[in-house]
Amino acid sequence: MRIVLLGPPGSGKAGLSKKIASAYKMPIITQASVVDSVAAENSELGRLAAEARDSSRVSDELLMALLRIQLQKMDFEHGYIMVDMPKNSGQADTLDNVLWDLRQPIDLVINLEVDPDDLMERLVGHIQCDQCDTSYNMYVNPPMVDGVCDECGARVSRRPHNYEETISNRLRVYENQMGPLLHHYETGEKLKRIDATQSGDLLWEKTKPIIDSTPSQIIEEPDFENELEDNEIPINEHSSKVTKKQRTKKKATKKKATKKKATKKKATKKKATKKKATKKKATKKKATKKKATKKKIAKKKLVKKKATKKKIAKKKLVKKKATKKKIAKKKLVKKKATKKKLTKKKVAKKKMKRKR
Repeated sequence: MRIVLLGPPGSGKAGLSKKIASAYKMPIITQASVVDSVAAENSELGRLAAEARDSSRVSDELLMALLRIQLQKMDFEHGYIMVDMPKNSGQADTLDNVLWDLRQPIDLVINLEVDPDDLMERLVGHIQCDQCDTSYNMYVNPPMVDGVCDECGARVSRRPHNYEETISNRLRVYENQMGPLLHHYETGEKLKRIDATQSGDLLWEKTKPIIDSTPSQIIEEPDFENELEDNEIPINEHSSKVTKKQRTKKKATKKKATKKKATKKKATKKKATKKKATKKKATKKKATKKKATKKKIAKKKLVKKKATKKKIAKKKLVKKKATKKKIAKKKLVKKKATKKKLTKKKVAKKKMKRKR
């Protein structure tokens, strides 16, 4: 049985993988075990693996190359369990090809699913002994004495990667990668989802029947050179020549079939690349259109704003002019009235003088 075990951080993959490995006598393969194994070798690839591990930056290409090397050395008598690998759909495609070449394709993909709130409680509450690495949870199973390990009496503390903000970022990255990856395995009808809200033995009880009911694929390597039927056994010199001719023909057929497969693979890859490029262009076009629309709306708003501002300014100017005109008219009327009064007064005064 060949199993891939996936799930978010804190879903219980480590504990469950140990139970599966013990029950079915299969090796556990993780990214750390693959990189560490090659990094220990005195070679150029070993140096690259060590550098990538120390910097915590292992590229997909390097990881898949190291995994191929590791898998070629392994005994697959009882299968294997791959934990937290692959990490994305790109790795899954490469891994499928590697495993098919080795005639060891994946039989079952288990994805552990946990409620986000429960997950946060598990991860934020996770504390560990500084000396013996015994794990506890502040909310579910804290140590008997606060801050002291039950096993060795050393200090128990929370690791930096278990702070809430760090965990939120880790879960966000995980969710973004998991959608396409799960779809990849769902399409191949290999995916089984398990509710991992209950951990430990209860989770194992849910998982075991699924593994037991999954058939393991048997893929045999065709042997074109040595596979001779009874009627191909040489009896005399002539039949020997015929058999030799048949073998040569078979080899040529195998070569052609391999070439055809490679061509088909390339064509599929080319199509996928073209599809991606088309998708990228469409996305870019949409983004450009969106930007242009946004720009137009902004321009329209600006023009409208300016027009409104202009109208208000014009209105104010007209109002100001009208007010000024009214004041000027009022002053003129007042001036005329005053002048009229003065003229009238002068005339009256003149008349009085004449009378005397």
